[in-house]
Amino acid sequence: MKSPVVILSLFLLASFSIIVVSRVNKLQKKGKQTRFENRIDRTIPATTVEWTDTVQNLGKVIEGTTVNVQFTFKNTGSKMLVVTDVAASCGCTIPEKPQKPFSPGEIGTINATFDSKNRGGMNHKMLTVLLNTERRLQDLTFDVEVIAAK
Repeated sequence: MKSPVVILSLFLLASFSIIVVSRVNKLQKKGKQTRFENRIDRTIPATTVEWTDTVQNLGKVIEGTTVNVQFTFKNTGSKMLVVTDVAASCGCTIPEKPQKPFSPGEIGTINATFDSKNRGGMNHKMLTVLLNTERRLQDLTFDVEVIAAK
């Protein structure tokens, strides 16, 4: 039978680990928000946007393949929609920021390219879009499983 001291030590270690991981995740999210907060142009009037989908499953690809992902949106507001920035969660994903604003009712896309080289297994990637809506930051995610080349 294990002594109560060992059990208590393991419990405290597990609790501490959970707290540390939770704190790191909060700081990472806050860092992303702070980085984007400095780029928000509050002089641009807010509008609304509707995404066709914000989560995509791209299935399986062979390692080394380049995969294109596209997220479609519509400006559902009465003001111009301006995409200020698009950032990826990893250097293996290269997003493209639209260069022009979108008129009310206009449809647009956020495109990105995922490089599967050395990315074996399941990959969960995020694009963070900064735009002039009430919720300035919008997260778009995609999953892709990379299979080793034979």
